[in-house]
Amino acid sequence: MKLNEFPQLMSRAKTCRILCLLAMFILSGLTSYGQVRKSIYGAKRKIRTEINRTKRDFRGLDKALSSNKRTVDSSLDTADVIMWSMKPHIPNSGMIHDYQYVYNFLHTQQEYTFPLDYDLKSIEWDSINNLFYKNIGGSYKLDDNVEVIGWHPHWMGDAYKYYNYKLLSMISFYSYDIDPYTGSYWNPEVIEQLRNSSLPDSAAKYGTKLLISVTSLDKEYNSIFLGNELAQDQFIYEILELLREREGMFAGIDLNFEEIDPDNRDDFTHFVKKLNAQLINNDYMLILDVPYFNDGNVLDYNELKNHVVYFNIMGYDFSGVHSTYPGSISPLQAMDTQPSLETSVNDFFNDGIDGQQIILSLPLYGVTWDITNLEKGNVSFYEKSLPYYQVISNYETEYNPYYDAFSSSFFFVINENGRKMMCWYENEISLEIKFRWAKEKNLKGIGLWALGYSQGAPEIWQGVADNFGADSLVVISPVSSELSGPYGIVRDIIKYKKVIGLGFLVFAGFVVLGFVLSLKDWRVREILFQKQSFRVVYSLVFITLVVFGIQWLWTEDHLFQTKRNMEIVQAEQFQQAGELDKAVSLYESILKTYPAWNLIIGIVFGAIAVLLINMAFTRYRKLLK
Repeated sequence: MKLNEFPQLMSRAKTCRILCLLAMFILSGLTSYGQVRKSIYGAKRKIRTEINRTKRDFRGLDKALSSNKRTVDSSLDTADVIMWSMKPHIPNSGMIHDYQYVYNFLHTQQEYTFPLDYDLKSIEWDSINNLFYKNIGGSYKLDDNVEVIGWHPHWMGDAYKYYNYKLLSMISFYSYDIDPYTGSYWNPEVIEQLRNSSLPDSAAKYGTKLLISVTSLDKEYNSIFLGNELAQDQFIYEILELLREREGMFAGIDLNFEEIDPDNRDDFTHFVKKLNAQLINNDYMLILDVPYFNDGNVLDYNELKNHVVYFNIMGYDFSGVHSTYPGSISPLQAMDTQPSLETSVNDFFNDGIDGQQIILSLPLYGVTWDITNLEKGNVSFYEKSLPYYQVISNYETEYNPYYDAFSSSFFFVINENGRKMMCWYENEISLEIKFRWAKEKNLKGIGLWALGYSQGAPEIWQGVADNFGADSLVVISPVSSELSGPYGIVRDIIKYKKVIGLGFLVFAGFVVLGFVLSLKDWRVREILFQKQSFRVVYSLVFITLVVFGIQWLWTEDHLFQTKRNMEIVQAEQFQQAGELDKAVSLYESILKTYPAWNLIIGIVFGAIAVLLINMAFTRYRKLLK
């Protein structure tokens, strides 16, 4: 090496070191970038996994809530059956779930057939458990374990023709007024109205129990009647005769004695015992209407509870014609010294009366007071009572109601002809609160005073349906189902296998006939049978057609097939019930117990036939030579 070349070598070495360092940095950067990139993609995959899991959970929730439904319109669905084409069921686990894309390809759609039901609102599918539900609608009927009673006052005329009987377990005609001196009735025109009414027929049509409301509302008259055994016996005789006039139409009576003198406590208990004994002997029931406050302890609940079916608490008139200050007519709660629905029901509980023997009646009316001078320290005045429909029509269009959370009631403040008025009433919201409260207290049901006062307001009856209606979802099974897609085609082929088998035999017969006729010409024979491969193909085609037709048309063992079909149906039931282990075990048993012997026999005999045909033709060719 020459001396003058040394600087050049040093320069080159320096350049190489720089390049090596640069390469190391680049390599290190790429490695870091790869790790970072890998980390980012890993995190991205985790996020994507969480997103997919969340979507899957939402899909599962949709399935659980039966969001897949077939609505039914009885005016449009006039056929005898209802058809519903939908995606087939995919179980949550098992082979079908693992290969659901293949399954969806094979089973494109599944068409179910259901019988038409005119009470049907929709058919809903629980795709998790593969169950179908008939939705009959929440307003169809009451739950069998609750009671909803309504009173039809005689002054409402023929309004009973328009009542919502589907949501009434009992309806009581108001009223039979007792003559305390004779035990007969004081209002013959009202009793005659009942005799000529079609109310019993309307109630019977919907399976609603019909009662007669028996009333005595004066303290003096009550004392006279309860002290007169002959009048009591006459009353019992006449009320039974009235109940028997429409045999099978009446279920019993509800008894409403108000303003009972404390001195008649035991007399009233004795009368109820005697009345109930006669009613029971004639298969009639007795309901006792009781005030919200047992003033003076005039009612012996501990003794009476053994002689009445239900106590009906009249949960209204807490504030009304006898009040000097406006307030809720049916307060859920009140001040410590004031009665309320809560104190009324708790009093019964404290007397050891079970909630299932209590019905809580609520008002369908409002009460109006004149409060013009109330702010000046003067008293307010009871003005009037209005049915619910008049409260709404008179006030709701011009005034906004106020809600009192303590009593869970509503009221209007009204300016009318220079006077300031207040109207307390119950609407669909406050009644809904009290319906729910009655359910929480495990009461038997509720009552409505009085039917006709709401003029069938749908918001009121919707509250009854939501709280006391029967379960609207009823499990049903389809009459039949059909599959589409490749699997559905195969199912149809199996269904019509005999016709297809016969067709193949006819086709094979014509093929054989044409083939034999063509062999009369020696040139055809030379062309067709010159090569051995041709002979094999012809033989296989012929044998396949014949074996296929025979196997489908004649070799089916019907007992064997029936037994196998029953086992397949049982396996499908296990699968639908979620018992996948049993279903798989039964399917495996079917495959092991019933192998396709016809196919095996067909292959064996087909092979023998092909061999014999080829041996015969080879021998024929040798003889020609």
